[in-house]
Amino acid sequence: MVVAIWIVALLLLGLWSLLGWGLAEVLAFEGQWVLAIEPWLAHVPFADLLERWWPTWQDSARLLLELGQAALGWLGQAAPVIVWTLWGLGAVLLLGAAGLMNLLVVLLRRRLPAAQAGMQGA
Repeated sequence: MVVAIWIVALLLLGLWSLLGWGLAEVLAFEGQWVLAIEPWLAHVPFADLLERWWPTWQDSARLLLELGQAALGWLGQAAPVIVWTLWGLGAVLLLGAAGLMNLLVVLLRRRLPAAQAGMQGA
């Protein structure tokens, strides 16, 4: 049982590490691709209807694109710190949970023979 706990914990740690690596790679993309969306604003379906209800929708959309690019740029620079911190916390929690389950199994194994001996004598 102890071996199974640690095999599962190490497999989950490997998946957690793969997820962390993937997140770091995705966050490392620069936000330049966001500005490539701007030419599509001229070809939005129902643009005339949007213009009637929200006259400054194109300016607002451009502002949101610029803010998105800035946020992705900042996030890309801070990605290593964010990802390593989250990975470390997750790894500690995962290995801590495996350690607690291991301790629980060991403690139950010690009590089980004493409880069985008491039942057989009664």
